[in-house]
Amino acid sequence: MEKASRHAGSSRKGRGIVVRRPRPNAAADLFCFPHAGGSPGEYLRFEEELPEIQVSGVQLPGRGSRLGEPPLTAMASVVGAVLEVLRPERPFAFFGHSLGGLIAFEVTRALRDAGREVPRQLFLSSSPPPPLARSEQPVHTLSDHVLLAEIEQRWGGLPAEIRADPRLMHMALGVFRADITIYETYRYQPGPLLDIPVTVFVGDRESDKLRVAEWSAHTSRTFELSCLAGGHFPFRDAEQRRMMLQQIRHVMATPEPDLGPSKAEGGCHDGVALWGRVGSHRLLALAAESAEGFEEAVRRGRAGSTDPATAPGAAPSLGDIPLPYRRLVLTSEPNTLVDAVARLAVPAAANSAERPRVALVFPGQGSQYARMGFALCQELRSFAEEFEHGLDLLREVAGLDLRAVLAGTDGKDVEALSQTIVAQPAIFLLEYALASTWQKLGVETVAMVGHSLGEYVAATLAGVMTLPDALEFISLRARLMQQAPTGVMLAVPLAEERLAPYLELGADLAAVNAPTSCVLAGTEQNIMRIEARLGTAGTPSQRLRVSHAFHSRLMDGCIEQVRRAAARLTLRPPTREFVSCITGHWITAQEATDPDYWARHMRQTVRFSDAVGTVLASSPDVLLECGPGQSLTSLLKRRPDLPANLLAVSSLPHPGGRISEPAGLLSTFGKLWETGAPLDLAALTVPAPRPMSARG
Repeated sequence: MEKASRHAGSSRKGRGIVVRRPRPNAAADLFCFPHAGGSPGEYLRFEEELPEIQVSGVQLPGRGSRLGEPPLTAMASVVGAVLEVLRPERPFAFFGHSLGGLIAFEVTRALRDAGREVPRQLFLSSSPPPPLARSEQPVHTLSDHVLLAEIEQRWGGLPAEIRADPRLMHMALGVFRADITIYETYRYQPGPLLDIPVTVFVGDRESDKLRVAEWSAHTSRTFELSCLAGGHFPFRDAEQRRMMLQQIRHVMATPEPDLGPSKAEGGCHDGVALWGRVGSHRLLALAAESAEGFEEAVRRGRAGSTDPATAPGAAPSLGDIPLPYRRLVLTSEPNTLVDAVARLAVPAAANSAERPRVALVFPGQGSQYARMGFALCQELRSFAEEFEHGLDLLREVAGLDLRAVLAGTDGKDVEALSQTIVAQPAIFLLEYALASTWQKLGVETVAMVGHSLGEYVAATLAGVMTLPDALEFISLRARLMQQAPTGVMLAVPLAEERLAPYLELGADLAAVNAPTSCVLAGTEQNIMRIEARLGTAGTPSQRLRVSHAFHSRLMDGCIEQVRRAAARLTLRPPTREFVSCITGHWITAQEATDPDYWARHMRQTVRFSDAVGTVLASSPDVLLECGPGQSLTSLLKRRPDLPANLLAVSSLPHPGGRISEPAGLLSTFGKLWETGAPLDLAALTVPAPRPMSARG
């Protein structure tokens, strides 16, 4: 590297501001603040990819070439030293990595408070936001030996040439100690928000632990967050550095727009563009307060998506952005993200500023499919944690391990999933994990309704049963039902009042799913007779993928044992509202805590149609199905009483379609956010743990 020269535009003969070579005709300045123990030299290399920008580094007393001076160890002293030498002569921006990000932030605030020109934009890299959580044991007070071990644990080993030279080692430890002292003694003093845009870069392996999304709380302007593949220094990889500098170059090369009053002053927000990555999928969320602001957000989105390899990560809660003009773009193919953003136009109308009222809908047995939840576990951490915990708990309380069945692909495993003793716990766990995941992501529910088995999910979420009790009870219930005489369930597209001739043939009315959609249950012989008569009448019918005739007289032998098992549970009044699929009305505390209710639950007709009518009467904005596939969503959309403005969506796609589980859930995530749901992109984009098949 060429020897650094001093910046002609700084005071004290350029002391403290260094460059590789002056560029008097540069369009802008980028001042870089190094990380703890770092040198400006690493950042001065940025100029190779920023030809129009003068890249300068900040060299504090006691660091690098200024080791002969007493080191600065307090944030106030550091800020004062920078303000003394900083004299920009053209538009400029700050870039700060790790500790350097905090320093750049405080220097920016000091410039503003002094009435001086502030940077056009603040670029931060792997820098945690204030206020900072600190360990009880300060690192800067440790002995040299222990301090070195701490440094190498956090950031990796020092270069061999430094370790081999005692003088260099002493100098390096002195620099680290000074910088870490600044970090550990720094105390954030609240003040007005910055009135400049903030962009944060972070390695995807530490995007969650550094809480970088919280930088959004420090600006009244646009906040953008990009996650680059790698760890603490993602830009040390040539490709990641190129992507980061491309974004910086675009911002600095574009004429600064007239942004008008800031949101802190009650004016219009100029638009937000947030990127995220979930497994193999990339997201771009765009939001603004006005149509003009949305156009600006789209321009920012186009600029950030021009490089298809860019894979940004966590961002703040999207619900914390009260902007009515919203769009979320999703893709697993980078090039299609570019195309999709290029086609975006201003929404025809703004969304309501009110948060939507969301009701959860849980399907019952018959909707399961091979490897359900498997792909979602691999890409979505929130779901994987809930699902894995449930599988561990099921093995503990019921001695049932479903991992091999759910992860399997051979015919034997697929056949096992069709058996009641396996299907019911598996479906329950999937639905409970989905509902818990939506809750983690910020969905606030006002009501729940479950179809047969699905009501147990609603009851558990409402606190009627604990999760361990529910899993143990459902496993016992499924085992008893598995031991009952086998039977058949038949879906018939007729209203309840037209079923009398078929019930006379020995079947029971198992479910009323919609005004003209019912299910009959009975023995193989009786259902065959009913199928023949329906065929003669020209009425189609379809058998369900179940092993037994639930909600029919064939379950009578199980009822007493189920009642005794329910009596052993600690049943509590519900803390959240859900509808009984037996009565079709809101569950009462008396019903929810009555063991006889849960015993009758497996025998009586499922009045799902009435239950949905009760939910609709409460005027929800969204019906969100939480279960395998979208069977209930399809059913709901055919209801004649479904309000035109009500959104009915499923958490997962149809299992026979081309859309993967992660893509289906992310698509629904986007639809919910566009309606105004307070969703959290940061919780969505945390990398998933090991896949289910690899765990014990």
